[in-house]
Parts: sequence; structure tokens; C-alpha cells
Amino acid sequence: MHQPSTFQVYNASAGSGKTFTLVKEYLKVLLNSNDIFHFQKILAITFTNKAAAEMKARVLDSLEAFSKGEKSDLFTIISKEISIDKSTIQERSKKILKVILQNYSAFSITTIDSFTHKIIKSFAFDLGLSLNFEVEMDAVSLLNQAVDVLISKIGTDQKLTKLLIDFSLDKTDDDKSWDISLELNKFSKILLNEDDTAHFRGLADKTINNFTELKNKLNIHQHELEQQFFKVGEGCLSLISNAGLETKDFTSGTIPKFFNDIEQKGFNFTFLSRSETIEKAIENHKYYKKNAPQETIDAIESIVPQIGLYFNQAKDIYRQFLLNKLALKSIIPLAVLNNINLELTKIKEDNNIRLNVEFNQLISDNIKDQPAPFIYERIGQKFMHYFIDEMQDTSVLQWQNLIPLVDNALSQENSSLLLVGDGKQAIYRWRGGKVEQFIDLGTPRETSQNQFNIPKEIKELGTNYRSYSEVVNFNNLFFQHTSNFLQNQVYKKLFIDGNNQLVTSKKGGFVSLAFLRKEDEKEDEKLKYPKKVLKTIQNLDPQFSLSDICVLVRKKNDGFDVASYLSENGIDIVSSDTLLLSNSYKVIFIVNILQVIQHPYDKEILLECLYFLYIHLGIQIDKHQFITEFIYLETNEVFVKLREQEIFFDISKFHQKPFYEKVEEIIRSFRLIDSSDAYVQFFLDIALEQQRKGTSIQEFLDFWEQKKEKLSIVAPKTSNAVQVMTIHKSKGLEFPVVIVPYDLDIYRQVEPKVWLDELPNSFNGFDELLVDYNKSLGFISDRGLELFNQQREALELDNFNLLYVALTRAVEQLYIITEYNIKRDGVENTNFYAGVFINYLKEKNLWKDEVLEYSFGEKEKSSLIQEKKNDIEIQQEFISTSLEDHNVLMLPSSSKLWDTKQGEAINFGNLIHEILAKVITKNDLDKVVKQYMQLGVISPQESISIKKIIFKVINNQKLTHFFSDDVTVFNEREIVDIDNQIIIPDRLVFNAKNEAIIIDYKTGKSSKNHHQQLLKYEQVLKTMNFKVVKKLLVYINNEIDIVEV
Repeated sequence: MHQPSTFQVYNASAGSGKTFTLVKEYLKVLLNSNDIFHFQKILAITFTNKAAAEMKARVLDSLEAFSKGEKSDLFTIISKEISIDKSTIQERSKKILKVILQNYSAFSITTIDSFTHKIIKSFAFDLGLSLNFEVEMDAVSLLNQAVDVLISKIGTDQKLTKLLIDFSLDKTDDDKSWDISLELNKFSKILLNEDDTAHFRGLADKTINNFTELKNKLNIHQHELEQQFFKVGEGCLSLISNAGLETKDFTSGTIPKFFNDIEQKGFNFTFLSRSETIEKAIENHKYYKKNAPQETIDAIESIVPQIGLYFNQAKDIYRQFLLNKLALKSIIPLAVLNNINLELTKIKEDNNIRLNVEFNQLISDNIKDQPAPFIYERIGQKFMHYFIDEMQDTSVLQWQNLIPLVDNALSQENSSLLLVGDGKQAIYRWRGGKVEQFIDLGTPRETSQNQFNIPKEIKELGTNYRSYSEVVNFNNLFFQHTSNFLQNQVYKKLFIDGNNQLVTSKKGGFVSLAFLRKEDEKEDEKLKYPKKVLKTIQNLDPQFSLSDICVLVRKKNDGFDVASYLSENGIDIVSSDTLLLSNSYKVIFIVNILQVIQHPYDKEILLECLYFLYIHLGIQIDKHQFITEFIYLETNEVFVKLREQEIFFDISKFHQKPFYEKVEEIIRSFRLIDSSDAYVQFFLDIALEQQRKGTSIQEFLDFWEQKKEKLSIVAPKTSNAVQVMTIHKSKGLEFPVVIVPYDLDIYRQVEPKVWLDELPNSFNGFDELLVDYNKSLGFISDRGLELFNQQREALELDNFNLLYVALTRAVEQLYIITEYNIKRDGVENTNFYAGVFINYLKEKNLWKDEVLEYSFGEKEKSSLIQEKKNDIEIQQEFISTSLEDHNVLMLPSSSKLWDTKQGEAINFGNLIHEILAKVITKNDLDKVVKQYMQLGVISPQESISIKKIIFKVINNQKLTHFFSDDVTVFNEREIVDIDNQIIIPDRLVFNAKNEAIIIDYKTGKSSKNHHQQLLKYEQVLKTMNFKVVKKLLVYINNEIDIVEV
């Protein structure tokens, strides 16, 4: 049955059943079709992996329930809306569920990043990427690597050295850290922002010389402007003097004093604020006093036009001065960023890596404009129905990349687009999210966006199913009130119209607003929020459990302070910060022991180990004496002497073990734990994961240094503990009790920047610069004022959105703890959250100066008590036994089958292939074989024989050139032929003429099939316009036999 295409936009405020609606509409599309494989034509895009997993689970659970004939609200609603009888729904659900599970990879409920990755993979060849390129998710680590490379060039590259010295001096002048590496690592993160990428691409052709020349030119211009400025001041003062006038003849002497400061001080006075006073005086014609003599009035009136001209000249010169000043401050940092970006690009190319943050731009540049059917053909699926969740956090590039695909689908019948979002919950602008595009899409006015040729239907999810009535009503009224503090009219309307949520039958609930006065002592001031949080928890209705409570904070540091204080006072807490592995003394000791072994002359680390052991072992002698006995010993001697304390750690045996066993050896030998310790257990998991990557001690220590601030225990959800998390992490979650303990300066930013375009022609071909965002931006030009206002309005929205997300997480009780922010004149400061709360209470006639706490509703628990099952099984004993203590002979994997001829042939061939795949040049052989031995894949004896065999291969007269630095090598790279079949030649070599040599390794007897295989490889390469000059089969047995095909 043919149906018209539909385009729906859902405005879904917090708690309004957004996921329920998405699942309902998804199931309607599935069940309304006779084609049980119709799910393959649906793409649902969510913001996080967790959201995608939840939606998949709900769809599958619903289908299972429908197939069993189980009735539910969802079943009833769907059966009414699609007008299909219940038996048909049941039968279709059963069949659809079966085919989804059989074709699960085609069940496309995914994140936007996963979908873009799929497109990039499909177009890898077109983009000039190798088919097995790696995706680097940890972009920051790669960026830090680029910074390290740049710093390593200090002293060898004269221009770069001077640039970095200038950058460092600028930072110290601004009272920033002298540690250039630390500053660059923080500063360079802007290169990873999607919104900034296009701007940096425009600077790709700029050299250090280009930046230096602009800097010198602007410095000369600044001197010229200063001379002109002096002359303006001098000229106006001469004008006044020649008219026979004195300073006292003018109202308050304002105008002469202003021009006198210009003449005497140049740019070194408060020109902006003073000029506002002069502007008002000129506009209101306030040049002289009302009782001034007529002679004075006539004299002043005669020069009023010239004064105006001098003032306008002064403003024009000062505008140019400010523009140059902003530019000069940005030139050196921008030049440094540009060079870091060049190093980052080189690292990516050299290592065949692409950052996931680049995918949207790659698609926009190279794929978006391809015909939609061609894109569908490449990705292997044609989608007719699109569901996009969290549309308010979708970036401009992401949406623009989807439009051609969606437009192609909507141009046909039986297709649909459904967007769901909430402009009030857009808190990811810093990650490229563009809330304005969703606000426009979700607005019913005629001028709003609609890129498609079908009418747009806008729907509101107007009921809050999450929270109790008191919480809903408070948030409705408060956030409507916050609209008064939004300058942008569109944003203002969003908060007025979007905060009229209806309530359900969940009546009751409780909201508390507490204001804290400033403490006299610094330490008391720091602890006032944690103390109030503790008191709030202690005063809760005892029917609430700790796991019902969540404390939401703005920054991680605030969370750490609250979590630490609660923990110190006997409250169990769960927090990503408190669960960091680096918070465990035992984990730090393990890392320090590895450091001591790797760097035996680092006495500072040894001292930390000895301090730990003194406490851990309960040493009875004086601490100083204990440390003195050990600190001057060699590392080996330290471990020998520790036997006196019954610590038996054999360093020679330690070095023979794989990495994971090394860590376990430290735990056992130093008797770190006898019962289960979550921190140590998670550390062991990480050690095992790194061992699989072939890590050495130093590589692991480098990994730890980079990641220690992120590695934490994953706490089970059923833990009976208070959760502490940032507001950003809480998005999409809900908690029975929410405590929000902080205040925020709405307009405060940390070193904000903005791209200033429409620059003068005198800027040497620079079309835009990344400049500081401050008030002077609004004075230099109309464009500067526009950018200043745009960013200020965006800042207002983002910070009120952040507060909205925080306050709407509460199901039953909400506790807001903030500052008593009243100025001396009794007026609240509405630049802060606290001032907005006070202003709201005043508007409701509830505010009383001496009352610090206000509440709405009843404090008793409204919901029924539900018994919570704890399915966690705690492993009390830590189990770890050395391999030597088991009567087991561990054979390396390569020799498991070597007792049989067939096993020997199979395993030997696989192993040789695997090692040769990692050998690019002759110099790699020793390193690769050693790595396999350290991992326990081969024994030391086997390593010798294998090395001999491979040595024969790479030094063979016919092959040695193909293992040199003179050629380009691709080992085991996937190539997709025109029939979508994948071939993987063992070794592809390209010479200086870009001619290909195909090498394939074989063990055992020669076969015609081997020849056919190489001929097929050649055929595929020819279709890719490569000339194949050699095809070599290398038979590796007792002797090396080379056959040219």
C-alpha cells in the first residue's frame, strides 16, 4: 500500500517520554509493512552508545512481548494508530524478531559517529585512505604527540625556535605556566573542535614567515596610529585654546580632560568608558553649564562641529588600534597552532591513522555531493526511514551530510523522517552541537527550515512522565522566569513556550532552595557546599536509600571535593573521580615498583616505595632508619635486603615473565592484597589488555602517564551509595533525589576565543584570525559587535540549558544549594545562578532578606518503597598463583601442535606469516621476534630457529631489495575488487616508479593454485591502474625457494 512520505519534528522537553515515542514510531514502521525485512530500510541515529543500546533493547523486548501476545500500553497505542488487528501484530512481531536476530548487523540503531565511520570505510579508496586505516578515538594523545614532535625541533629549526620562545614569553607575561609543553597541550585542543577545523584549513598554506611579516607590519602600524592619536589630542586642545576657552568652561571639564589624556597618555588610559561619557555629552549637547556666560557659550558653540570631528577621528584611530592589538596577541599562538596542526597531519599520514573527529568534514568534502543511490550502493543498505534522536546536539556538518540521503528517501513514497530534540537540553556546543538548527526546524513559523519538498509536522511531547508535580511545577515557573535574562528573542521564546509541561498522577514531591553566606575563613568557604550536601543527605526521609541520591556538579574538581567530604564522613559514594585507579596507594606502589625496575637511579621513586612499605609492612624500627638502610643501595640489593622483611621478589625471574605475570608477581611478592581489591583487580585487567598489545614496561609506564586521570573502576548500578557526577554525564538519566550544590557566573569563560573575519586588506591576505573574546571586540567594527553579541547570547543559552538539565533530573525531590548573592545595595546579581533564583523568589513575593531556605511541597517520601535486589556477588578472596606453583608446563602457542606433522605445518606457516607481516625492513626482525617471545607466543629456543629462517628470506639475493628503505611496503592490506571481494596479498612493494611487486609466502609443497592466486592479485591491481612488474612466490621450508610467476 502506497503512503505519502512524512517529516515530523518532536519537541521533547525533559521527562516527556522521548525514548518511548521513538520506539513506538519505529515499531509502527516495522509492523505496518508486509515485508519482514523492512527493518533493513530503517536508520535510527542516537547520540551515545548507551542510548543506542537502550533503544535496541526496547525494540527487541517489545517485539518479543508482542509475539507472545502480552498486552501493554505500547501495544494498545500501536494497534490503534496503525489499524492492524492484534493477531497480525503478534504474527508479524514473531517473524520480524526472528529475522532481526538472524541479520543483526543490518539492525541499524546506531550513533552518528558509527554511521559516519561506516560511510568512510565504504569510501576509503576514493578518499585516498588504505582499506585497513586505523581510527584513533583518543585524539588528545595524538595531539600531545604532535606537540612533542614540535618541541623536539627546538634548536634545530631557527624560525620555529624563535616562535616557541615568543609564545612562552607571552604566556609568562600573562602569568601563565612557564611549562611550554603543558601550555601547548592544553591550548592545542582547539584543533579538535569541529567548528574550528574549517578555519584552520584556511591557514594551511601560511608559513611562519607569513605570520612574522604580519606581526612586524602591525607593530609598525601601531606606532603610526599612536602618533596620529597624539596629534588628535593636540589638535583638539589647540582648537579649544585658540577659541579662548579653558577646561573649567566645559561641563566638569570632561571634554578637554579627555583630549588632554589622549595627548599625554596616548592609548594608555580607559578610552572606552571615557568615550561613552563624551558620546553622551555630544548627543545631548552637554558642553557647558546652563549659567555659563553668553560669551563662553558662543565660543564653545563655534567649535562644536570640530570637536565632533576630532572625537570621531579619535574613535576611528582607537578602533584600528584595538583591532591591531587583538590581532597581535593572536598571531604567535595562531602560528604555533598552525604548526602543531601540520605535525598532527604528518603523524596521521605516516601511521595510516584517521581521527574520528575528522569524519564529518571528510564526508562533507568528498562524499556528500555524490548521488544518493551511489552512496547507498557503497554502504550496502538503502534507508527509507530516518529517526534522529538528540537533534539539538547534532552538528551542522552531521546534519548537512545526512540531508542528501534523507532527501533521496523522502522523494519516494512510503518513507519518513522523524527528528526528536529539545533546545533547552543542548549542552554540547563545545563539541560542535548546533542548537539553533534544531530550534529553527522545530519552529512552526513559515520562515523556519525545511530542506525537503514535503510539509513539516511539528509535535509537542507536553507531559512530564518523570517527575512529581511539585518538581514539574517549580521547573515550569522558574525556567519561564529565566527567559527574562535571555537577550535573544528566539531563545527567550524557547524557554517561555517550552516550560508548560503537564503533570501525571504523580502528585507530591519536594523542592528546596538553600542560600549559603560567604564564610570568613578560606578553608570553611571551600567546605561550605560539601558540608551542606552532607547535612541534606542526613536530613532526608530515611525511607530513601543512598542509591536514590545523586549530587550533580559543574566541574570534576567540585565533584571530587563533595565526594571526598562525604566519604570522610561515612557516606558511601560512587564517583568516577573517587574511583580513579590512581587514588589507590597499592596501584601507585605497583607503578612505582615498575618505575624503579625501569629507572634504577630514580631515588625519588624508590623513596615513595619505601614510605609505602614502611606503613604496609608495619615496620617497627624508626622510619628514618628504615629508609636510610635502603635508599643508597642498588636496585637488586634493595630487593635482596627486603628478604629480611619476608619480601621475596626475584628480579631475574621477574624479567622472564610476560607483562601481566610481572604485575601479579609484584602483588604476590609484596603481599599487597589477600582479599579482593577492586582497584588492584581493575589494574590487572588493564595490564592484561596492554599485554595483548605487546607492551613493554616502559610502554606501559608511558600509557599510564597519559591515561591515569581517566582510568577508573566501573561501579555496579546496584551499589547502595550516593552518586556524584557532572551535569554533562547526567544527561538522559534520572534520580529520585537530586542535589545541585553550586553557583555559576553565567558570563564567565576561560580564555574565550572567536574567529574574527572581514579583516582589512592590509592584513597580508589573512582573511580571519582567532582573537580573544572581550568587550573591545564590540567596539572595533560592526562585525566585531555582531560576533560579541552572538557569543554572549549563546553563553546565556548554554548556561541556562545546563541548569535546566540539572534541575530536571529529579524524580521526586530536588535540593538546590547556592550562594547568598546580594550586593551591598540589596540588589541580587543576576549574572549568577544564585541571583536569578533570588530574583525568582522576589517576583513570587516569597523572598525575605534573613531567610536562607525555601521549600515547596512535603518533605516526606511520596513514592512507594520498592525492595531493591542486589545481584552483586562479591569475591572476597584474591586468587593469584604463580605459574611455577602449578605443576603445569606452559607451552608457547606456536608449539602446541608441533608434536604432529600436520600441526607443525599449520602452526609453523601461520606463525611465519604473522611475523613477516610485521617486518617492513630488515631492521625490524629482531624487534618483532623479541616481542613474540615476551608475549609467550614462542619460546627462546624457537625464537632462534625462527629468526634464522626469516633471516634467510629477507637476505635472499632475489628479495633483499624488497626489505630495504628504498621501497614502499604494504603488508597484508585489504583490497576490495570490483565484485566486492576482498584480497589480502602478503606483501605489496612499490618501487620509485610506483610499479608494484607482489610477494606471497607459502609453506609446504608448490601448487598451481598459488600461481592462480597471484594472477588474481595482479588483475585487481591492474584495475586500480598499477603496473605489476614482478610476482614472487616464496616457499619457506627447510630451504627458501623463490618462484617467479
